[in-house]
Amino acid sequence: MILLTLLVLLAPVSAVAAKGVVLNFSDVDISTMVKFISDLTGKNFVMDDRVKGKISIFSPAKLTPDEAFNVFTSVLELKGFTLTQVGKVYKIIPISTARQTGMKILSEQERGAVNDIYGARVISLDHISAPEAVAFLQPVVSKDGFISSFGPANMVLVVDSSINIQKILGILQLIDTDQRREKAELIFLKNAAADSAAKVVQEWLKSRDKSGKPAAQATAGGIVIPDTRLNALIVFGSDKDKEEVKKLVAMIDVVSPSTSSKVNVYYLENADATDVAKVLDGVVKGSMAPAPTQPGAAAAAQQQSPFEGGKITITPDKATNSLVIMASPTDYQNLLLVIQKLDKRRRQVFVQAMIAEVSLDKLKDLGIKWGVVGGASDGTVTGVGAFDPQGVFTDLTNVLASLKAANITIPNLTGTAVNFAAVLRALESNGAVNVLSTPTILTSDNKEAEIFVGQNVPFVTSTTAYSTGVAQTSNVERKDVGIKLKITPQISEGEYVKLDIYQDISAVTGDKGQATDLVTTTRSAKTAVVVKDKDTVVIGGLIQDQDQETISKIPL
Repeated sequence: MILLTLLVLLAPVSAVAAKGVVLNFSDVDISTMVKFISDLTGKNFVMDDRVKGKISIFSPAKLTPDEAFNVFTSVLELKGFTLTQVGKVYKIIPISTARQTGMKILSEQERGAVNDIYGARVISLDHISAPEAVAFLQPVVSKDGFISSFGPANMVLVVDSSINIQKILGILQLIDTDQRREKAELIFLKNAAADSAAKVVQEWLKSRDKSGKPAAQATAGGIVIPDTRLNALIVFGSDKDKEEVKKLVAMIDVVSPSTSSKVNVYYLENADATDVAKVLDGVVKGSMAPAPTQPGAAAAAQQQSPFEGGKITITPDKATNSLVIMASPTDYQNLLLVIQKLDKRRRQVFVQAMIAEVSLDKLKDLGIKWGVVGGASDGTVTGVGAFDPQGVFTDLTNVLASLKAANITIPNLTGTAVNFAAVLRALESNGAVNVLSTPTILTSDNKEAEIFVGQNVPFVTSTTAYSTGVAQTSNVERKDVGIKLKITPQISEGEYVKLDIYQDISAVTGDKGQATDLVTTTRSAKTAVVVKDKDTVVIGGLIQDQDQETISKIPL
């Protein structure tokens, strides 16, 4: 019964912490609000006798206990009161007396606290002087706050609410920096080459330093490094140095009449020039002619384009499998990055297939089954034979489905392999299997390959008859009849291959001596499968039943 009572009392607190609370208080006494926040957060409060009045809080959204505590401190500040923390106790006192009472010294770990609890923070400065910082920050300090400097240690003391101390810290982070520190800046070139532009700028910097500039104006920067990959200059120095370098770069980064439309030839090693030219043409047109959806979108798209906007022509040469590109040096470098990624050696796929007709009746008559004797839990066997023990069996037809490379592995047998050709000879000699074709084909990734074995058979499509004694005229159409296999592989990660397969078997039935009234049978399969490297897959098959009724009797 005692345990049940404790659970009932604790349930509301955990439910509030998980789901949040809505603060809706209208003109309630401060002491009532303090009691509610104490029960909600579990914090201890001590109220000064001078803390009196009524407050109102309305929050349509649910708040966590910490958020509710921050709202409570803000409301107290509006009423002229604040909190100071001493150990695990929060004192509620008038703001005017906060500096004279004991308060918590905020540490570096509590820098992220955002509420109106009063505290003191000692801030050490690295670059600017403490008196300068105090004079600069004085307008930011609250009416009842306090700020002073300690010159020998170059420190600043701030007494204020924690949220206001956060603002002061943010301002100090911006102003307490070394203004003389050099920063790197990247200057992109549109027309000039990075190497040649860097040499010009470096020579100019040397001549400027030798011009007798006063020591007070001397700078520690003035370093220029070319980046040929980005066709840009990396400049180190003061802001003044970088501005001077930018002005010089603007003067030399202009279009030269001799290089405004430079022609380049790139020889491809693996990819097809025509295909690559189509891809590049689409990239150039798509980036140079954006489709703005709102005002100002065209300018934004143009800034994001890697090309300068000049004329770019890409012409493939089939004879040499090369690309003739006319573009500015910068645009050519951007195109070169795309070409090098497209001109990769494509992997190849070697496929071994077997197309066969299987007679189920013959297999039943053959009566061979593989049985396991004394099978262990790990699949290892102690014997195998042409008998029918009680246990688990695998029909010989399932052996065909385990085709792998040039061999067959009998299922559930460890260390036993049967040569596939030997099995086929045994089955063919019995008439159980009629192997129509065993094609092998090698093709590149994402390239269709086709094998056809058969005949080009003539078919009479129409006949024109004339008067007596005049020969007839027949229109003949030739069609391929035989075994056709089409495969398109696509290599994916993990050594898996997606195969788009189309297999067709057609044959002429009946009298083949004449080209008229020919009848063909067709059996085809079209599918897409995913197979792991060196694995085998059976794509399909049809079972055809033929019933023939024979009557044998003596006629009366």
